[in-house]
Amino acid sequence: MSAADIEDVLDEARAGKVVHPLYLLWGEEYLVRKGADELVKALLPDASAGLNFAVLDAGSPREVAQELATLPLFPGRKVVLVRDPEFLAPKKGRGNALGKAREAWTAGKRKEGARRLLALAARAGWGVAQLDPDAPGAPTAEEWKEELNVELAEADLLFLKEVATFCREERISAPEGDASALLTLFEKGLPPGHTLVMAASDVDAKNPLVKLAADKGRLVERKVAARHKDLEIGPLAEEFLWPFKKKLSKAAADLLKERIGGNVRLLQSELEKLATYAEGSTIEAADVALLVAHTREEEFFELSEALQNRNLKAALDYTVDAMGQGVHGLQLLGAVASIVRGMLENHERLEKYAGGSVPRSFNDFKARVFPRVEEEAKAAKGKAPHPYAAFLAMQGAARYKRRELLDALVACAESDLSLKSSASGKLVIERLLWTVCASA
Repeated sequence: MSAADIEDVLDEARAGKVVHPLYLLWGEEYLVRKGADELVKALLPDASAGLNFAVLDAGSPREVAQELATLPLFPGRKVVLVRDPEFLAPKKGRGNALGKAREAWTAGKRKEGARRLLALAARAGWGVAQLDPDAPGAPTAEEWKEELNVELAEADLLFLKEVATFCREERISAPEGDASALLTLFEKGLPPGHTLVMAASDVDAKNPLVKLAADKGRLVERKVAARHKDLEIGPLAEEFLWPFKKKLSKAAADLLKERIGGNVRLLQSELEKLATYAEGSTIEAADVALLVAHTREEEFFELSEALQNRNLKAALDYTVDAMGQGVHGLQLLGAVASIVRGMLENHERLEKYAGGSVPRSFNDFKARVFPRVEEEAKAAKGKAPHPYAAFLAMQGAARYKRRELLDALVACAESDLSLKSSASGKLVIERLLWTVCASA
């Protein structure tokens, strides 16, 4: 498969001179979703996007073809976006396919969740009748693992039973996986100005739609090396830093890779932080050493920022995206607990060194409060945080009462017990975030 460069594709779409009928972006989920959203904006840059844009999640090829062939309410370009199409995925390969179905289900999108689960089961030749684990002839947990590479927990069995009941009551059948309806439409030709954008985390290279995208449209591969030693963050850093007109030195890239690993969302957050606060046009290793914690996958800068600001929506949005990328609920719980403990420590410092009130300016904080933070770190034979990071952390702690932070730690302990009792990870973390961020 010959793949195009994402920036070339975006530049081409923004220029408007060449618009292809089919775009397929696949690879690392965050990069793919980000690229697909940017592509849609480039294809529909004006107000018509609200009327000439359709998103189909868990749609079958026939349903996508019907939407793609339907004329928009007003003349002009029309874009249909399909996220994580199950009909493109290999039989084995997407370990989070079950998680995506459950995520849609618990978010109230029951029909989408059911259809995603049915599409997953259909890869092994199973239908609605085989979904219920208690039904005669239903596949065992071992068969789910062998056929689909899906490991079922105790909570998953209940989920399967609920979906099976829902499908019977609503008369929902497995969506067709046959791509012939879409292929026939492309052979006949789409209505002028109509475009299909597909964003997938994994694809079957033998799928005819993948070949069609490579031959007649644009195929964009956005993969990231799974093994740490093979990971190259230089090209990603160049892409993320371009709006800031800054670059990352080789030594800084090596240190950043060592500290945060292959979490692309976290990489972008840390690079934006570095670009904002580091001096000069080149970000050096010393800047990374000062501003980036040695955390790899376990630390979540964006989540920390959301909790410090008591921004529940931002925290929930991050959680949905992180879990969509395969981050386990226990990892998120560990991050939340670490963030809350850090805020509690800063709350104590706030009372001890600043009389309970954060200085209004960073310069005042740096001159009056930070020296005492440095003394505390030195006495404990630890390393003092970066001054600006300490200032922001103390501001975040000031948004909470001490009692609230202590209650949040108790909620973390309760969430840990729930997660280890096979409860839904997404629901447990959502409830925890609501507890932490809720107003007094």
